[in-house]
Parts: sequence; structure tokens; C-alpha cells
Amino acid sequence: MLNGLLLTMMLAAALPGEGMTASTAGITRPEPLLSTKDTLTVRQVMDELADAYGVSFVYDSSIGPMLGRVARESHADSLEDALRQLFEGTGVVWKLQNRYVVLKKQATGNTSSRTSRGRFTVSGFITDSASGETLIGAGASDGDAGAVTNNFGYYTLTVPAGKNVLTYSYLGCESVTEVIDVRKDTVVNVELSQSVSIEASRVVARKDAGISSTYMGAIEIPGSMIGNTPAVLGEADLLKTVQMMPGVQGGMNGFSGIYVRGGGADENLMLIDGISLYNVSHLLGLFSVFTPESVKKATLYKGSFPARYGGRASSVLDVRTNDGNANGFHGSVSAGLLSEKLHFEGPIGSPKTTYSLSARGMHTFLLDPLARLLGSPANYAFYDINAKIAHRISDSDRISAGFYMGRDYFRYSDSDKRSNRYYGPDYEPYERLTDDMSKIRMNWGNTVGVLRWNHIFNGNLFLDASAYVNRYRMNVETISSYWEKDAEAETRDRMEYGFFSGILDIGARADFEYVPVSEHLVKFGAEYVRHAFNPETERSSQMIKNNDVVMDTTMRSDVSNRSWGDELSFYAEDDITLGDHFSLNPGLRLSLFHTGRKVYFCPEPRLSFKASFGKGWAVKTAYSRMSQYVHQLASGNLSLPSDLWVPITGKIPPVKSRIVSAGGYYGGLEGWEFSLELYWKKLDNVLEYLDGKRAFTSSSGWESNVAVGEGRSYGAELYVRKTVGRTTGSVSYTLSKSDRIFRNGSINNGRRFPFVYDRRHNLCVDVNQRIGKRIDLSAVWRFDSGHWMTVPEGWTIVMDDQSGFGDIVPYIPSRNNYHLSPSHRLDLSMNIHKKTRRGENVWNVSLCNAYGARNPDWVVTDRTYYRGEDGKEETRLALSVRSFLLLLPSFSYTFNF
Repeated sequence: MLNGLLLTMMLAAALPGEGMTASTAGITRPEPLLSTKDTLTVRQVMDELADAYGVSFVYDSSIGPMLGRVARESHADSLEDALRQLFEGTGVVWKLQNRYVVLKKQATGNTSSRTSRGRFTVSGFITDSASGETLIGAGASDGDAGAVTNNFGYYTLTVPAGKNVLTYSYLGCESVTEVIDVRKDTVVNVELSQSVSIEASRVVARKDAGISSTYMGAIEIPGSMIGNTPAVLGEADLLKTVQMMPGVQGGMNGFSGIYVRGGGADENLMLIDGISLYNVSHLLGLFSVFTPESVKKATLYKGSFPARYGGRASSVLDVRTNDGNANGFHGSVSAGLLSEKLHFEGPIGSPKTTYSLSARGMHTFLLDPLARLLGSPANYAFYDINAKIAHRISDSDRISAGFYMGRDYFRYSDSDKRSNRYYGPDYEPYERLTDDMSKIRMNWGNTVGVLRWNHIFNGNLFLDASAYVNRYRMNVETISSYWEKDAEAETRDRMEYGFFSGILDIGARADFEYVPVSEHLVKFGAEYVRHAFNPETERSSQMIKNNDVVMDTTMRSDVSNRSWGDELSFYAEDDITLGDHFSLNPGLRLSLFHTGRKVYFCPEPRLSFKASFGKGWAVKTAYSRMSQYVHQLASGNLSLPSDLWVPITGKIPPVKSRIVSAGGYYGGLEGWEFSLELYWKKLDNVLEYLDGKRAFTSSSGWESNVAVGEGRSYGAELYVRKTVGRTTGSVSYTLSKSDRIFRNGSINNGRRFPFVYDRRHNLCVDVNQRIGKRIDLSAVWRFDSGHWMTVPEGWTIVMDDQSGFGDIVPYIPSRNNYHLSPSHRLDLSMNIHKKTRRGENVWNVSLCNAYGARNPDWVVTDRTYYRGEDGKEETRLALSVRSFLLLLPSFSYTFNF
């Protein structure tokens, strides 16, 4: 009976048993163990194996009698062999899970072991043990099925009745294993601690993004990647990190705008805690409004879109912010070449109530009062404030209130005071005093407020309900005055001009997650938004005073009539697991938009499919349709406050996109991810300015200044990423083509022309190296084909029939007819960490465009005059290429406590 049974451990070649995955990580190799010659029962052999290998057996009392049988004599070379031989023919199946051996009754007939007994739900929240912050995307698994926490850290998992071994894991955290005797629906809240080793835990369960998810073109942007990206002027930026992803292009070199798979800048849905933002940039697009300290998680969707998202045609960037530290007061303060930042978080009274506050302000914003005192005529500044208060009422109810405000501010003033001496008719001298003054003030930005309620009806049904207000405003005020006084008269002339543009959204949303069984994750919900558009309102007043006579006029007008829009949407989707190798996500979004007397109804079907072939190989395919109900009238490549948002109308229909994708993926190499995706994208009802209207900055009559056409984009995207170890990084390459066509001939005579950011090749290499515990090095090198511009190819004379005179005007034969040369640059960054008893000091040194490449950002055209051989004066076109971002060093300091 098991005489001569040799039990040894083979860590590198663990064999699976009973069709289940076996893992022997952490089990040490024992000394050779010989069993007694006496007759042993199965239970006694289990005791020997437990002592030899340091494992524990977990089983339900219903299989206890089966363990009293006499064990058969056998020989084994590993723990898996011993378990396989021990339980063969006993009606017991086993599964090795970490340091636990889980025993269950063998299924009979066509009934699986997961359905032969009752099934119950284990649910709860997974949090960080250090901060109490909920973890998004953490995994819970019983070895057969798995679940991932949602945007609020909640998971739900259906397991068989009896004893179950559940493993909880999160990237960068130590895994936790719990043995749970499930007799009813059970709530299990788990805390995970950060891993002390570089190797991070791997989450195996359904996810919303990454190569393991059903979705295509869905990428999670971890906070560590944002922090390691080389910073411009000491400012780490989320959107510049997003630009490193395949299929995503930046606008002008060094700026934070993004263009996804041939779409325009206004076709990206930017969400902060589920609320859309209209303006996401500061300093003309050099930085985004997302402060890294407030970001918990960011997810980019650019291929297949979950049905819960809608309203834009090309991409979705979902940014979730921190709830606050429940275990104590923590935070950070930092200062760089451009701005100061602070972040505070902690509990309020008890761990049930937390707060998080992040603020950032440009130096010039904080020092503006001093600048005014010193007589500075101009100033530009921006600031951001993120705040959130969260309260846990019970295990089933949580509420929170969030607030965001961001503003850009510019002022300019000039005054010219003079005292002049004049002579009258009789040559008597007299003095005249004059004061010519002008002022300009501008400010623009977003304000968002949201109230949120999370409720757990039972272990299977989760509700996220929210009500919000979102306002974008842009104000311009100018004042000009002239004052003149002499011995006989006094004259005052003062004129004020005001310009206002804005959008106000008031909405409510309800999102449900329902898990009937572990193989289905059903999400459904609805949203209503009331839009108020005010593209332009002008106000002017003038006061003229001549001695005692005063004339005062005030005038207010709406350049473009105000309009309202009602948007209603419903959606449903089901993430379905079909066995061990297939998953499917069908979804449908129905949206209606009412504006004026017109109602648009847009059904938006979505479908994603994934097939896994084992050893990390998988293929995916997807189809998505999106609709967009707003347009941005942009006046150039920079993000300007004069870029106006306007709604669709009875004449201008919604932008619609159809995206078909397919790709192959490999994740079998530990710590590495490989993907290759192909896509084809069709855009309907895209807008372009008519010829001669490109620099147009007023919304008055805007419908007659644009044309409605089609767009298309197709390409291939390669992405390789290393996620663990001291050396991490990624390589992304995109080969693509994007163009536009206006078949009615209104633009480019009905011929196709390249999209302004039709860059054939995009390559980005990102390398991060950790040296010890104190130094992090980062390098990002990128190469981009040149973008397109519309420039004149010569000059011509246009005659005026009435006057008989001619004007010299540029001759432009086609739209986007000039292809700029490729651009490339190397950005370097170094973080130095030093821990003290009071906290951690972090110094950052960055160098953008390290080798000073003079990249072509835009072209300036001019006329040059010369005399030909016949002596006649002629004109010639001159093109001058300009660069924006040259060698730019930066420095910042952060103290974390």
C-alpha cells in the first residue's frame, strides 16, 4: 500500500489534473517520503501529503465518507501524480489552488459539478489595505470562473454550495486566498496589500480592457505609466501618455490633442467619473485638464465600444478619480517650472466617510495680484480643482459627491497718458491732457458637479445612479476709453464689448450590472441629458461725454440663436463566457436627439467576439456603430477658446461611424503582451469648412459655411508591452490611411483628399528602467510621418468687373495639398526618490526633444517680388517651415506624505 511512494516537487513542470489547472507556486520541494506498509485510508494519505508539501485540503462534509476508503498502492513522482492516483475511481475530483487542494464530488451524467448542487453568490468590495481605496479591475476567482471589480471596486461571483477556495488578485498586489464555506449568498470584502516583489499578481477573469478582455482596441492606462512619461515643463500629462498608444496621434508636436483612427479632435468622448467634458486642454492644448494625482484609472476605447458609451464617433477615454484614503491623512505637494500642485485625502470622522482634493495652479495665477501691483500689463494662467466626498452608509449603499472646475485666464491692459503743449490762435500756449486706455480679459473652462448613489439589491444586481450638471463657458471682455481735457473742454469716450459662448448640460443616468450566473455579466441602463447651447452672445455699450452732454447706448445681441437639445438613450449588453475558449459581447444602444422640430433616432449595434486557443493565443473581431450630436467649429490646429461647440440641426445631421476590427493576441509569455489589430472605419456626415472659410471664428450662419461629407480610415496596429520587472515599456506601430470626400463637389471638386492628420507611419518606443529603489529612468522616442496642410501653389489676379481693378489672391488647386516632412524626437526623464521619516521626496528632471530635432509643425506662406528677364515685376511663392518644440529641459519636486 503506497509502499515506496516517493513524493517530490517539480515546480517548473507542474502537471494538470482532472482537466483543471494546477499551480504549485510557493510549494517547496520536500524530502523523499516513504509511506508505511500498513493499510492506509484516503484520508490518512491526505494527511501525509499535507505534511510533506505544506498544503491544506478543502472539502465539503458530503464527501467525507468517500475519504474513509482504503487507498490503492501506487507510486508518484510529484504532488499532482500522487493526487491523480489517490482519487482515481473514488468519485472525487481535485483542484490545486495555491496552497489548497480543493475536493469536490465528481459530476454524474450531463450535469456539471458546478450545477449538481445549489449555487450561491459571493460578492463584496476589494480595496487597498494601505488607503482603503477601492480597486478597479481587481480579480476574484475560484479556479473555474472569475470576476473583475467594476468602476466602484465591486465584484460578484457565483460559486457552488460548500467549501470554496477564492483567490483575490490585483496587478502590483499580493494575492489573497480565502477558504469560504458557502451556504447562502455571502458578502466578502477583501483588502489587498502592495507586493514587495517586482513580479506582480496576474488577474485571470473577464476585464473591460486589455488583451484578456472581449473588447478590441481597449487599453488600460495605469498611473505608473502616466508618472513615468517624460514631462513637458515638469507636468506629467494623461493625454500625452495616450498619444503613445497605437492608433492615436497627437496634433502639433508637443501638444496634448489626440486624433484616433482618422477621427477629428471633437470626436473623442472625454469622461471624468462618467461625465463628459467639452474642453480638455490648457495653454492652447499644451496640457490636459487631468491632474495625475487625482486619477485612479483611465481606459481608452478605440475599436469596439461597450454599449454604455455613446455621443462621439471615434474614441472614449473614461477617467475615474480617487475616492480618498480611509485609513489616515495623506497627500502630496509639488512644484515645477510651470505650476504648483497639491493633493490631500483622508477620512472625515470615521473610515466610512472620505474626501479627496487635488488642485493645480500656474505660477502666474498665484502671483497675479503681485504682478498687478508691479504694473505688469499682461498675464496668462490656468488652474484645476478636483474634489470628492464619499460616504459608506452600509455594505449595500454608498453615496458620493464630486466636483471639478478648470479655468484658463488671460488679461492685457495698456494705457498711454500724455500731456501735450499746444498754441491757440493768438499764440498763447495751453496744455491738453489725454489718456488712451484699453483692457482685455478672457476666461474659459469647465465646471462639473455630480451626485452618485451605489446600491446593491442583492449579490447579483448592482446599481450606479447619478445626477449631474456640466457647464462650459468662454467669456471675453474688452474695454477701451479715451479721455481728453484742456482749459475749455473735457471729452470722455468709453466703449465696452462682451462676448459669451457656452454649453449647459443637466442630466441623470442609471447603470445596472446583473450577474445571473458566472457565465453572464449583463449591463443595462438609461440616460437623459438636457443640452442648452449658446454659441455666441455679444454685448456692447458706449458712453460719450462732451462737457455736460452725455450719450449712453447699450446693445445686446445673439449672433447665433440659442438652441436646446434633448438626448435620451437606452442600452443593454451581455459579456458571455462560452466554455473555456470563447467569449461574446453583444450590445445595443438606442439614442434619440430632439432639436427644434427635428428628432433623430440612431440605433447603435455593438458586437465583440473572442476565441482563445490556449497557451496565451487568442483572436478577436468586433463591429461598432456610434453617433455624435455636437460639432466643434475649430479655427486651426491649436486648441483655441474661440473654437465653438454647436449642435446638430435640421440641416446638419449627426456624425455616424462604423468600425470593423479583427486582431490576434498573445499573452503566454509572463509579463509580456503582444497584439496586432486591423481596422476599417467609415464616417458619415463629417464637417469641413468651405474653401475660404477656414479661419472663420463666428458661429453666425455657420451652417452655410460648412459642407457635409464622408470620411474613411483603415490600417494595422502593432503593440508590444512589458508590464513586470525592473525594465518595462512598450512599442507601438501604426500603418494607416485616412481621407475625406464631399461628393457634391463643394470641397476639392468632389475628389478625395487626405485628412489633415493622415500620417502613414507612427512609431513610438517607450522604455522604463528602475535602478534600485531610488531611481527611475524613462525614455520615449517617436517617429511620425508628416501631416497635411492647405497652402497656395502660386498667385493669381481676380478682376473686379465693376471697378476694373484686380486683386492678387493665392491659387489653391486642392485641399490639403502640402505634405510636411516626418518628425521625430527623443524625450528623457529621471525620477529620484528619497524616503524619510516624514514622507518621500521625489525629484524629476526631464528633457524634451533631447537632440534638438527641428520638426516641421506648420508652414508660413508669403510672396516674394522679383524682376524677370523681360524686366517685368513678378511674384513668387515662398514657403517657410516653422518648429515649435525645440530642446526643452524641465524640473519638478514632489513631497509625498
